[in-house]
Amino acid sequence: MNDRTRREFEAGLAADVDAWLRGEPTRRSFIKRFGQMTGMLAVSGPLLASISRSALAQAAAQLADPSTPLGQAQAAALKASTEGPADGSAYRAVQAAKQFPDVTLTMTYESGLQALDPRHFSGPLWEQLTGMKSNVVELSHPDQYSKPVAEHIAGSGAYDILDIEPAWTPSLADGGVIAPLDDYIAKHMNKADFDDYHPLFKALPTYKGKIWGVFDDGDMFALYYRKDVFDDPKLKDAYSQKFGKPLAVPKTWEDYAQVAQFITDQMAPNLYGAGHFRKAGSPGNQYDFLQQFRANRGELFDGDMKAGLASAAGIKTLENMIAANKASIPGNNELDAVSLWAAFLQGKVAMIYSWPPSGRMAANYSQSDAAINFIPRSTIAGKVGYAVVPGNPEHATGYSKALAADSENPEAAYLFMQWATSPPVSLARTMLPYALRDPYRLSHYKSELYGALWPDAKDYLANLCNSANVGLLDMIMPGWQDYALSLDRMCSSVWAGTDPKAALETAAAEWDQTTERLGTDSQKAFYAEYKKLPGSSADHTVEALGMAVKL
Repeated sequence: MNDRTRREFEAGLAADVDAWLRGEPTRRSFIKRFGQMTGMLAVSGPLLASISRSALAQAAAQLADPSTPLGQAQAAALKASTEGPADGSAYRAVQAAKQFPDVTLTMTYESGLQALDPRHFSGPLWEQLTGMKSNVVELSHPDQYSKPVAEHIAGSGAYDILDIEPAWTPSLADGGVIAPLDDYIAKHMNKADFDDYHPLFKALPTYKGKIWGVFDDGDMFALYYRKDVFDDPKLKDAYSQKFGKPLAVPKTWEDYAQVAQFITDQMAPNLYGAGHFRKAGSPGNQYDFLQQFRANRGELFDGDMKAGLASAAGIKTLENMIAANKASIPGNNELDAVSLWAAFLQGKVAMIYSWPPSGRMAANYSQSDAAINFIPRSTIAGKVGYAVVPGNPEHATGYSKALAADSENPEAAYLFMQWATSPPVSLARTMLPYALRDPYRLSHYKSELYGALWPDAKDYLANLCNSANVGLLDMIMPGWQDYALSLDRMCSSVWAGTDPKAALETAAAEWDQTTERLGTDSQKAFYAEYKKLPGSSADHTVEALGMAVKL
């Protein structure tokens, strides 16, 4: 399929999934549509051997160089898993898991880099510790939502552990696709682990008073900028003379476009002021619009659940985005996240905002592993500063680990989830150079080992924490995929020349259709629950609620 056809297919598939979760279409109609893209999976796997001292020795031998911060973090995770403290979640999970020596856990992960962690680190280490093997099933991002639903309909028991967006939790919980974890948490987890989550992420797996997963990925957008450019004396003088104020890292979207345009005017074609991943389906369009729209105090829905997109805040947001596009590197509107990273690392762009791997790549830490060979070496290492995105940054996607309701090994699956997300093990996982799991615990942000990965890593971690303090969440409610696709189409049409007001009205009409299809009253209830979460709006952030974490 081409990009457009696939996006349209995925939108239709998402609609069928949501409809099935409400009990509307027949089992046969959903499976027929789903089968157009991909077939069902079955569980397979050999029997497992029990744990031994030689296995533990092998696990230790497979860890990174013990003289490096990564090796020390991995050694600490191994020690916490085997020696304790006895009340630690990692140790308790390993001890309890030894009662399941003949289990193979099948877990879904997004295809590509995300799957390298369970394939090369956490999966093998868990096997050495407990005897359990793991079967990693790589899926495209849309399939991470639709395939578990299809397998649940089929009653296949294909999966044990699901990597899901927090936004999918209500639909999958109500559809019986995932199971609550409360009883397992009460039995096995050290409850202090919850206090180690940043407040933005702590409540994300909670729905209808139950816990439906363990959070596992702090996907905060942040601003990455060239310190050497902003410190250039000639540029600073020229900017001050032109605008009557100092050249500074922008804190508003108007200043962002102005600064980007100024740098482009002064330094192009060698360097451009900014770059963005605006290519349709990237999916930068919806995340960028959502963070700017809400920073501009736009309301997603009114009291009657009518879309609030076609508003003064919506027009202001698109106008700011258009201005930023004009100030950006040529081809800006066709960049995806990886091509934007490449442009930044090659010194072509002064500012980007994107996911946390941007900082690791800019410092050449990620490229220390061969798995990142598709990203060029950074030519700007040591020259990159970190700042909060103007206004409020998006927590764009993120992941929770959820228990598949049809798992034949539910307690064993839960124990792996508890172990992998425990403070010492999750720290080692977020420090993997090839990992796309990003810091989300307070102990991650404060870690001396993570802070030693490159010279400015402590500043990087502090900025991720500061970004989460004022961060905004994706829409955690049914229909999120369709709402997001409407925003992507809207932005793409504006980049192609559609009048912003007309594009906003079209997107608003699509949102209203989605809301009506899912049921206005039920969506209203979901939206009311979403609005209670820290990060649901610019007036309801962690910081606005007095819960900000200061390092």
